[in-house]
Amino acid sequence: MPLQLDRGGLPLNCSSERALELFNKALHASLSTNESSLQYLREACELDSGFVLVHCMLGSFWLSSSTPPSHPNVSTHLEAVKSPDPNLTSREKAHIAAMQVFASGNRPKAAEMWRAILVDHPKDVVSIRLLFGACIDLAEFMLMRDYLAAVLPWWTEEDELYPFILSYYAFALEQTNQRDRAEHLARKALDLQKKTPWAYHTLSHVIEEERETVSGVEFLTSSRENWKGSFLNGHITWHLALYYLDQSNLSELFHEFDTVLCSLLEPDNLFGLIDAISLLWRLNVAGVEAGEERWKKITDVCAQHVENCTFTWFNLHVMMSLAHGKVSESAARLVLAERLLKSISEYAKSNTSTDCKVADVIGVPVGNALLAFGKGQYSEVISLMLPLKYDLVKLGGSWAQRQVFSVTLIHAAIRSNQLPLALALIAELRAMKPKSKTLDKLYKEIKGLCGAMDRTSVVSCTP
Repeated sequence: MPLQLDRGGLPLNCSSERALELFNKALHASLSTNESSLQYLREACELDSGFVLVHCMLGSFWLSSSTPPSHPNVSTHLEAVKSPDPNLTSREKAHIAAMQVFASGNRPKAAEMWRAILVDHPKDVVSIRLLFGACIDLAEFMLMRDYLAAVLPWWTEEDELYPFILSYYAFALEQTNQRDRAEHLARKALDLQKKTPWAYHTLSHVIEEERETVSGVEFLTSSRENWKGSFLNGHITWHLALYYLDQSNLSELFHEFDTVLCSLLEPDNLFGLIDAISLLWRLNVAGVEAGEERWKKITDVCAQHVENCTFTWFNLHVMMSLAHGKVSESAARLVLAERLLKSISEYAKSNTSTDCKVADVIGVPVGNALLAFGKGQYSEVISLMLPLKYDLVKLGGSWAQRQVFSVTLIHAAIRSNQLPLALALIAELRAMKPKSKTLDKLYKEIKGLCGAMDRTSVVSCTP
């Protein structure tokens, strides 16, 4: 059968017109963050078991969710391309090689390979999507910005995929501190296509960092119909809950948690678990009770991941779920937390992935610090985490997501009575979020306490 053309106009091998149609639908769905993309790919694979790009997308999607290569969701696709047809295009061969490298545990190298594919094929939607996810996991936002800047000129506003790629670029700009341009392009994407989830996500970040959160609540609640059906539904809801947290509106925060985030608590949904855990942990360190019933829904799922460490960013969130409250008073959670620390340490030494080094340098000490917080050993938290403050970016995720560690440090400093340090940490975060009501209130409180300390001591500036 002659070569077919995919959604980007690029040649590929496919023996079924229906499989090609489903593949092209999957490309659209994956860029638009529609959950149906996996189903389209599975159906295409059933129709054409030799469809190389389908295998590469499915295998890489599962790998990006930290599924081990030995799992059938990955191994099936690795096996399917093990002895490729010599008539494959160079692009198809490059995708096979990238997936194999990804499966070997070298995500950064796989990202380089997808970037190289895009240099030759800037309309390769598979690489656009897979590299975007890798850049988030690696926190390589300058790479994200640059590769999207390189491919965008090859797309026109008339193409229905253009708004989604533009929204990806807007997010990359936001993460590299070009917020005015990010907002402009995100709004342009929405003008072209109202249901562009990454545009709403980008604007959620801009609002959190530069606006009063009341405007964020209005924006997200009024546009909810346009993003709630996407894979980003849970994460954008998390942003909405953070706005409510900033306003001390716990009733609305818990409503979002109970009705949306709780529904996503599944063992395979790592990103849904991260959102739920991160939200409740922020309450936990601030001394706000979320209710053990809510935590139990999370810990029951997270207990399944204690022995299976493959992604340090996620593993540390599992630790948060186990270390919440006074962990010493819960023998079961304490045992699980200790087992998790052992698993992280063993994973760090396994050298099965480039993430193992992250686990060694950051995962082990930060995991111990989170458990120390749960034990009330707040000075230990500072000793373990503060030296790593500027290395935490290596964990991946966005700046907003990594703030959970900044907040943990702040409250550990307050609880250990290291008020000048707490004030400095609050000031640093407040400078990045000048409209935050919570940070403004906390800064004034701690500054007042520091001032009271100063008045009780006399410091001589002369010999």
